[in-house]
Order: sequence, then C-alpha cells, then structure tokens
Amino acid sequence: MGEIADYFRRERYITRRFSLLVVAGMAIFLVVMLASLHGYLPPSSLIWAVVVVALAVAVSVVFILKSARERFPISSGPDDLVLDKATRRKLRRRILLLQSFVIFYGIALLVGLWHARLGPRFPLFIGVAVNLLMELVLIKSIRRLKKKMEQAMNADFFDRVQSAVRSD
Repeated sequence: MGEIADYFRRERYITRRFSLLVVAGMAIFLVVMLASLHGYLPPSSLIWAVVVVALAVAVSVVFILKSARERFPISSGPDDLVLDKATRRKLRRRILLLQSFVIFYGIALLVGLWHARLGPRFPLFIGVAVNLLMELVLIKSIRRLKKKMEQAMNADFFDRVQSAVRSD
C-alpha cells in the first residue's frame, strides 16, 4: 500500500501548492484590475499582467512538479500489497471524480465550440487544444488509477486463495 499512500500524499502536496498559486494569481489580477479601474494604471496593463502571471504559473508548475517528484519518488516495481477498504473507497471516489471532470470538460468543449463558432479562429484553436490536453491528462490518470485498483484486487484475490489453501 506504500505506492498508493505515496500517491495520495503527492497529490495533496501538489494540490495545496496549485491552490496557493491560483489564489496568488487571482490576487495579482485583482490588484491590477482595481488599479486600472481607478486610473492608476493604463488599461493595457491587464494584458501585461496576464502575460506575467501566465509565465509565472508555467515556471511555478514546473518547479512544483519537480519538487513533488523529488519528495515522493515513484517506485519502479509493482505495488502487490493488499488495499484496505478505506483506500479502495478513496480510489473509487477519485476515479469517479476524475470521470465527472472528463464529462464536464467534454460538455464545456461542445458549448465553447458552439459559442465561439463565429469568432476569431486562433483563440478557438488555443481553447480546444487546452481542453483536449486536460481531457488527455484526466483519461491517463483514470487509466492509471484503474490499473492500480486492478492490481490491488488481484493481489487481494491471490492473498485470499493462498490463505484458503493454507487453512486446508
């Protein structure tokens, strides 16, 4: 269960840092927007704020993921330990949550395509690319978690069979 437990610790570590990153980015946008509304900054400063925050987020994401990989290394061997019921329930909930996000992004893609069909094409292509990238990452995560569940269920099944054979 070590690899699964490390997965949840790694995910909590990354989620907390991404949440702080989002809050910091929104605070910067809010300050620049309010300063622009009150005339302290020109309206074009919003564009520069978006560019600066996007670059800062990109660099921060790379450092957060690198730090998470160093802090919680992924084991190379299979995880053959039997999962307890609570961990299996966590994995099932996580898979269900990720599947709901896949549905949400699919609907958002269709709605976005419908509303942007008459607009400029370049922003539409960027939005579609980002949406499809998110879908790809979510589907890959779902497959990985399902594989972990399957390995754990197989290990659990073999453990029960071996204990039944020993008891005979």
